Amino acid sequence: MARLLLVGAGTIALLILVAAAGIVRLRRDLEPEIQARRGFVESVEVSGEVRSGSDLRYLVTLRSTSGLAVDLAILRPIDSAGAFEPRPRRLAILIGGHETGRDAIGLLRDTRGVAVAALSYPYHGASKPKGLAFVGAIPAIQQGIRDTPAAILLALDWLASEPWVDPARIDLVGVSLGAPFVCVAGALDPRFKRVWSLHGAGDPRLLIEHSLRRKVRSDPLRAMASSIVSLLAYGDRLAPEKWVARIAPRPFLMVNASDDERLPREAVLTLYESAREPKELLWTEGRHVRPRNGDAVASLVDLVLARIAGPEPR
Repeated sequence: MARLLLVGAGTIALLILVAAAGIVRLRRDLEPEIQARRGFVESVEVSGEVRSGSDLRYLVTLRSTSGLAVDLAILRPIDSAGAFEPRPRRLAILIGGHETGRDAIGLLRDTRGVAVAALSYPYHGASKPKGLAFVGAIPAIQQGIRDTPAAILLALDWLASEPWVDPARIDLVGVSLGAPFVCVAGALDPRFKRVWSLHGAGDPRLLIEHSLRRKVRSDPLRAMASSIVSLLAYGDRLAPEKWVARIAPRPFLMVNASDDERLPREAVLTLYESAREPKELLWTEGRHVRPRNGDAVASLVDLVLARIAGPEPR
């Protein structure tokens, strides 16, 4: 959310008014709303089948009884004759950056026999609004934030019921922007076998302040802006460090870049230290993964798929 913000005095004044007007609503418990928006799968639309090597890719739109719509891209292994193998598969549910959405499925190279479902964010507002346009887009942004955990859970409901999915071996993987949301969804549904945070961190207010350090030179002004934006983005209610402990006793795994320019190490450790065992933090070389760097995204997800496809831990 902070990346969408071009901060100015007028913008901050409007943000203060918006936050003040809705302070009680912004601090409410979101779990009942997430479950209500999840609803039940009402309809399933399938389209766009494309063969890609040893996999078949197609698109799915799920519609909930709540009115929530979830767009997915599915990648399933096929045999040499182009037919799906009959046995249920391990599945990775993937939610990445806002700009990639379900198109992230096209970046994957070798799925190692694992089926993959990539989600798009349920956000229907303007793309990258700035300044006053950002203020006008706040309701749509907030709705998208509240709907994302529900979208993940609705996708799980449908996928776990499909005969080609092994419901006991479903991993949830969040990359960058998706990392906080998988902590929430992973906490709310025990059917996720493992939850992965790739280039994710805790403490939303600190992350926002860190992202504004070049645009807002004044420390007090930057602190004020980051607190307001965090509040408007439900940072107090959806901070991943407040949910991640509920994932245990299922494993929680983090993969982070040693030279990440977007995530302060303090925020990374906040999330890791808030999780309970079993947990793991793996550091890799490099900087924060970017949606335009398809090779970096693919390498990061490949690392996870290799672990998912490997032998079951004893």
